Amino acid sequence: MSKPVPVLDSLDHENSEQTSISLRSFSASTSSLELSVAKSSTIPSMTDKLTGHNTSLPQSATSSSKLISVSNPCRCKQSPTSTCCFPGAASHKSDNKNPTALQIFQKQRKAKFRQRASGAPILCATCGIRTELFIKDSMKFSYTEIQQATNDFAKENLLGEGGFGHVYKGELTDGQKIAAKVRKEASDQGFEEFHSEVYVLSFARHKNIVMLLGYCSKENHNILVYEFVCNNSLYWHLYDAPTILEWHHRYVIAIGTAKGLRFLHEECRGGPIIHRDMRPSNILLTHDFVPMLGDFGLAKWKTGGDDEIQHTRILGTLGYLAPEYAESGIVSVRTDVYAFGVVLLQLISGRRVLVANGENQSIRQWGVPLIEKLALHELIDHRLGDLYDTLQLYLMAKTAYLCLQTNPELRPSMGEVRFVHFQNKG
Repeated sequence: MSKPVPVLDSLDHENSEQTSISLRSFSASTSSLELSVAKSSTIPSMTDKLTGHNTSLPQSATSSSKLISVSNPCRCKQSPTSTCCFPGAASHKSDNKNPTALQIFQKQRKAKFRQRASGAPILCATCGIRTELFIKDSMKFSYTEIQQATNDFAKENLLGEGGFGHVYKGELTDGQKIAAKVRKEASDQGFEEFHSEVYVLSFARHKNIVMLLGYCSKENHNILVYEFVCNNSLYWHLYDAPTILEWHHRYVIAIGTAKGLRFLHEECRGGPIIHRDMRPSNILLTHDFVPMLGDFGLAKWKTGGDDEIQHTRILGTLGYLAPEYAESGIVSVRTDVYAFGVVLLQLISGRRVLVANGENQSIRQWGVPLIEKLALHELIDHRLGDLYDTLQLYLMAKTAYLCLQTNPELRPSMGEVRFVHFQNKG
């Protein structure tokens, strides 16, 4: 669970607004930002980050600070300390020295799920072991199991619907809460996306990636079974929730999302995985506001030595597509980096991907010029008032600017984003 992040007092924030920030080098042809701050407060420059110089934080962010409390409840409407929506939450509810046969069975099922979560197929180019064996043996559900878990796909269990199909909340016999994504029938694209998602997520086990528990493929029934993530999506918290998403949650979400993407691009077994549909709707949140990447239907596995993949069919969401992908169908890990930059602008500003300002601008067209002028006070979500950290705002804005370069070669990798631009925090 992340610790609360100190933010500036209103008095300190007023002082920081009077601080003049000048730009030394801010060119699209480089991947560095250097800022100098007049007066007493100083913000670390990009040069300091790359050279490893130890730069102290602004005094206002360390000495006179206050904490923001966590106010949003768990979506399952239970206290996070009570029986919640994650497996094992109720494992210490009772200490029965004489367990029944049903309790023994449930314990065995939970152990099996833990084995599924921690295990991963061993790849070997010599013996040719394939992931299908792993999926077939340990991840397949029967249609009856899912039907019973969702109460025959009852309307009250419907979580959402879209072009892919419907998502239902359910509960297995061992108490594991699930989200069952039922894909529409008779669609070649849907069939391809279904198997792509199963294949990719069978390898992706990470704290910031939604866990695929299993799948069901029977006749026209293609169902993906995920762990249930209780606190809705980042999109809901930014645009539909009755309360404002607090700044320290936004910063933690940005770092966690960067961790998940870095795992997909740099640490996943078998090679980099390109998500291709990175947006707030596909970032789910736990009750601790830990982000989890979901919806891997468009994901591609980059194999071989080529850095790019050529596609004739452009898929994704308008506003998040990198220029080289939208224009020529070229996909690489830098495609996800661009979309991550868009998400960062949304976290900072609270604005939608298409800005409603009468000029029909994308959030990139609106936000990048403000970052170039260092008009960060115009970039920040005004609903937050003074409750944000200026250093964290600077780091997020700088990272967004670099990720949104039109030339993919100038964009940082997610490893660089994680360890350089976010100062290895979180």
